[in-house]
Amino acid sequence: MERVTESEVKNWFELESVLAHYEAATINLGLWNSEERVLRRVFRPEETLLEVGCGTGRISLGLWELGYRRVLGTDFSRAMVSKARELVGKLEYAVPFRVADARRLPFEDGMYDGVIFGFNGLMQIPGRAQRRQALAEMHRVVRAGGKAVLTTHDRAVGASPGFWAEETKRWAEGTQDIRLHEFGDRIVASDHGPIYIHIPARTEVVADLESAGWKILEDAMRSEIGPESSAVEDFAVDCRFWVVEKAD
Repeated sequence: MERVTESEVKNWFELESVLAHYEAATINLGLWNSEERVLRRVFRPEETLLEVGCGTGRISLGLWELGYRRVLGTDFSRAMVSKARELVGKLEYAVPFRVADARRLPFEDGMYDGVIFGFNGLMQIPGRAQRRQALAEMHRVVRAGGKAVLTTHDRAVGASPGFWAEETKRWAEGTQDIRLHEFGDRIVASDHGPIYIHIPARTEVVADLESAGWKILEDAMRSEIGPESSAVEDFAVDCRFWVVEKAD
């Protein structure tokens, strides 16, 4: 049995039930309270913004509703992009979407004022080297002084007591799931079938961001930023927000 592949992850995101799930969140949830607070503080409405891993457009459409008119949403799933375009047509918003891989962004150096990678999307890229490549690409396409906002899971939050100690033992003994790439990887059950996710330690994300050239300005758990509706809490577990800057 081979390790989790990019194609396997992409196939999950193109399941009809997953598309419907993301579409419902786009229509019914919109921006989380925490996302709105952070994004409005970090980015100005006149800035050019790139959303990576946009799914069906929940964040990009939410920004449009806040007056942001220069946002481009991208996703590696053609089905997700098609659904986002369908929603834009129904709402009559002028938000563009296109297919693009976060690890190979088809944009010029310094083209954007800011970039967003929300809903822990970075953590669904298999392999640390590949996640670092995505962070480097985000850094490349943002101008000097530009910022990025992203979210990640946090290994210190939410796991059942003793889980990671047991996982450490499994990896030391070589009895971990052979489909996993590295410590912190998980294949978790969902209503739509098993899905790959990487659960990092905070120190790991700090190292990855710095390796890509980002200066970390702040980070905080969603629960520390402000309360969310029960619908948002049901949709997504607590996560860590990162605000970073391209200093060079």
